[in-house]
Amino acid sequence: MGAHILGLGHELPPLREVAGVRRPIVATPRGSSELALAASVPAFAEAGWTASSVQMIVFATMTPDVTFPGAGCFLQDELGGDTVGAMDLRGQCAGYVIGLAVVSDLIAAGKYERVLLASAEVHSSALDPDDAATTSLYGDGGAVTALGREAGVAEVAMVTTGADGRYFDRFWCEYPSSRHYPTRVELADLEAGRHYLKIDRDHVAQFGRDKLPATVVETVQRRGVGLDEVDLCIFSHVFPEVAEDAARSLGLPGERFVVAGRDTGHLTAASLPVALDRARAEGRVGGGARVCIAACGAGYAWGAALLEFA
Repeated sequence: MGAHILGLGHELPPLREVAGVRRPIVATPRGSSELALAASVPAFAEAGWTASSVQMIVFATMTPDVTFPGAGCFLQDELGGDTVGAMDLRGQCAGYVIGLAVVSDLIAAGKYERVLLASAEVHSSALDPDDAATTSLYGDGGAVTALGREAGVAEVAMVTTGADGRYFDRFWCEYPSSRHYPTRVELADLEAGRHYLKIDRDHVAQFGRDKLPATVVETVQRRGVGLDEVDLCIFSHVFPEVAEDAARSLGLPGERFVVAGRDTGHLTAASLPVALDRARAEGRVGGGARVCIAACGAGYAWGAALLEFA
């Protein structure tokens, strides 16, 4: 692929009680870019970067600071670096894997040598407080991955992505909507809660049980390795039990998989990098390890990446 992870860091707000569970939730107004800014500190330290090292910013998020401009532009300003390019990427639950695919291709093509991939979400301010079953699924958090051409922490060895837009309304947030004329949202829409996310729980769950294991198998096969040669798999899904079902369907014992977001709540684009960074800190990922990360969700978008650690 031509891209290597040089540094990784994450940021989780303090735990707060929400819908009967404890989740990392911002206590004061903070945009997604602010969580990414905090996560950039350990990522830069590991990579040996400063803000001026960054040549491009790709920000995977479904909860940008404002409608526009993108969170990447906010982060660029907050870093205080040069006027490098910055763009947002909308891949929802699969945002991190899609971001790895985009950044890897940019680096492999020789366009950039050092790219910051940010993944951060502030879900707490966009959830229906009267829908405890849904609100309890989510948390806030962010991660930053420093990627470059030179050998580093891990090689991005293979990435697989896909989407099936037929099911867009099974897991979505409809309003505000540019398709709604003449205004993007009306009072009646707000009163009906159409600005909150809606999820067809059974359909989303079944899709995850089918797609997560399938995309893992496809990714490792494309790399030419067997699943038995993968040391750890990290699965991300809005329902933790679906991620565990996917792992079990592949015959993975508990020590060989991680369910991202089990204790943090679903962090969408940030779920996989946060879980990966925590797994490293816990000693579950060592030198020479192969790690496969996989996610699927709204869109329906999915993806998996095989990382080979030095």
